[in-house]
Amino acid sequence: MSLQLFDGKKIWINFISYADRLFSGGRNDLWSNPDTFISVYSQGQGLIRSDVLGIPIGEVYGHFLKRDKEIYKAWVGRKPTYALKKLLALEEPKNYVKEVLSGLQNLYQESLPVALVLPSPETWVHMIHEKVNPGEELDMTDRLVEAASMYLAELLRSFSTYGLSAIVIKEESSSMQRISLYEPLINVSRHYKWVVGLELPGVDNELEEQSERIDFYLIRECSLQSIQSFDGKNVIIGGGLNTNFWTKNELVDEVPKTLIYGEIPKYAQPESVLSQLKKL
Repeated sequence: MSLQLFDGKKIWINFISYADRLFSGGRNDLWSNPDTFISVYSQGQGLIRSDVLGIPIGEVYGHFLKRDKEIYKAWVGRKPTYALKKLLALEEPKNYVKEVLSGLQNLYQESLPVALVLPSPETWVHMIHEKVNPGEELDMTDRLVEAASMYLAELLRSFSTYGLSAIVIKEESSSMQRISLYEPLINVSRHYKWVVGLELPGVDNELEEQSERIDFYLIRECSLQSIQSFDGKNVIIGGGLNTNFWTKNELVDEVPKTLIYGEIPKYAQPESVLSQLKKL
């Protein structure tokens, strides 16, 4: 299903950590058992009713590395891009993602768009560098970022037949200086007709300048009032449902008729969450 971001209000809520706390039933295999993920996720979606289903594959690979430290012992001392290439070629985490996507396809029959959320190339390089070269400083060069982008693009090809609508690249900083190095990721997304989003912690003045590469932006810690101030810009910017919205029972004067985005904190109170959802 295509992700239509131009046709009125959309509410996109990430909730997997919150749903895991409510619905896991004592199981601790959310990131290793696709059936558990699908069960928890579907119960969360039944409660939250997000207009977009976001699947965070960075969590899949991060938990995989925590579970099986033997995996990367052979890569210790090697370049982070070498280790990243090896990691992304492994079948176990890749198959987990495929089973989750397949399960969501069967469950929702493509009635809702599915977005794959992946950390930025720099974040992947940092993550694997800490495993294979612990304690060593990393010089993040353009060459490392380009190589990581190529390996991630190859990973995305593995999911081309699983009904994806969008790819979201999640940045840890608001700087977009290296977006041009993400071309392999962006090109493979264009090939499969996936829209490309960029998630940022805050707002950068370069948003409109990147409109040829990026179709939409998600701002994590942006208030609803701030989102309304973006009306009239030539780019699609989603946000508004920040931590304060869920935890401080913020009042809502007017809900923007645009893309509203945010994540429910893991330890948010259910009564407060339901109260805030009703305001939307």
